[in-house]
Amino acid sequence: MKTCSFITLGCKVNQYETQALREAIMSSGYEEASSNVPVDLCVINTCTVTSTSDDKSRQQIRKVIRNNPDATVIVTGCYAESDAEAIKKIEGVGYVFEKGRESKIIEFVKTGLVSDNNSVPVPSNIRDPRTKKLRRNESAFDLKVSKFDGHTRAFLKIEDGCDIFCSYCIIPYVRGKVTSKKIDDILFEAEQLVSNGYKEIVLTGIHLGAYGKETGYQLNIINVLEELQALPGLERIRLSSIEVNEVTDDLIDIIADSDRICPHFHLPLQSGDDYILKRMNRKYDAAQYLETVERIRGRLELPSISTDILVGFPGEKRIHFENTMKLCEQAGFSRAHIFSYSPREDTPAAKMPDHCKPSDIKERKKELEFLTAETSLEYKNLFVGRDIGILVEKERDKKTGKLCGYSDRYIKALFDGPDDLMNEIADVHVESVSPQSVMGKCCSHAERGNK
Repeated sequence: MKTCSFITLGCKVNQYETQALREAIMSSGYEEASSNVPVDLCVINTCTVTSTSDDKSRQQIRKVIRNNPDATVIVTGCYAESDAEAIKKIEGVGYVFEKGRESKIIEFVKTGLVSDNNSVPVPSNIRDPRTKKLRRNESAFDLKVSKFDGHTRAFLKIEDGCDIFCSYCIIPYVRGKVTSKKIDDILFEAEQLVSNGYKEIVLTGIHLGAYGKETGYQLNIINVLEELQALPGLERIRLSSIEVNEVTDDLIDIIADSDRICPHFHLPLQSGDDYILKRMNRKYDAAQYLETVERIRGRLELPSISTDILVGFPGEKRIHFENTMKLCEQAGFSRAHIFSYSPREDTPAAKMPDHCKPSDIKERKKELEFLTAETSLEYKNLFVGRDIGILVEKERDKKTGKLCGYSDRYIKALFDGPDDLMNEIADVHVESVSPQSVMGKCCSHAERGNK
């Protein structure tokens, strides 16, 4: 039997797409090899969200070729869409498949053509090179998943593409317009995942809140949630991310009234200053962001609010950064992913004047990380003395050897217990906290509690 391996760079959507490829290729007669073992076929799913992502993708491609000189190397993903020609010039690359052509990989594998080891030029189906107009990725959902190797929670892609055009982002040009998966297909995949033992499904997409946009929102994200929470055996449904201006009262209500939809809102902020938000082409201001956070907190008990923040955007002065710090303190984020701005070629932001000094960006990032670490710790402290339901990971924590897992509010917990609790939801009584997690004592298997 021929062997294969898979490497994924980037977001949850990429992880989903790799899993879909994994299942299809293995059903075609391949066996996945363990790490660091030479293989016959390696698929690399790349990322292009930043210039650094491009560099990492190229480095990973070259590393795979060095370690697998006899393998057929297939490169796909967003970087393959943004600069396929550069990848084809890397000696040892067998095939390059641009975005939306992932299902073609399976055709090549099944017919044996991958053994030819020749680069295959595939025209983009996302951007017409003659008009530069974006097209919808109609093949975005050709492949499906039924499990999620190496994960306790399963990711389920229900949307692809983005129409926002943030000034720093190239993703609309490599993913195309918003495209939504049919609800029947979502339910089919969800049923397969549940039947294979997954108790939590994380809904993912490039612009998740835009689900249904291309049909005028005849069906929207709320309809998806309504259908999924009626699925027997599915204990938790989590939204991976949603734009703050898409958090409606109806969305808050369905989450507040549900015992299955996690009270966790990941709301990308990017900046807390209105001037910078406008330059970023974000569709909200600081007041609207805070007002939405307050609406959520007014309806749910101790909801988790996490975020993404981009530090050092062109034109960001000290006063603008201080406005971001102030908003973060007011919002009290449960966790924050903080990124340093770096110019992305072919985006409007890269051409803007007044780029920040790298030293200023580095210092501001440290300040913001310190602040958000404090708000995260304050949030976790609210659960000391409480019992929280933890979906226990399938492997123990490597550093401590303890069982570990996450609550519905995405709080990591460490505790002692037997292996038979793995992949179960267990009650953990929180006794103490650390910057990364809470520690406690296992009480029992959890029953669904009130939010």
